[in-house]
Amino acid sequence: MISPDIESWALARAHHIVLNEGLNLAKAAQDLDRKRSRSLVYELRKVITAAIVEAHAASFASDGVER
Repeated sequence: MISPDIESWALARAHHIVLNEGLNLAKAAQDLDRKRSRSLVYELRKVITAAIVEAHAASFASDGVER
């Protein structure tokens, strides 16, 4: 089962990502700006990947044992 702390963190990170990166991408798509949309898709991928890596790293205690 997912701990409430991890769940809260994940929801906060997802909210932050959607508000910042997702909104920018939606605006670029609405403006039919393909070059900016491609660039923002790349940035969105980077942010999501960083969040996944951060969550994975946080799932291990300092002694290397998975929480």
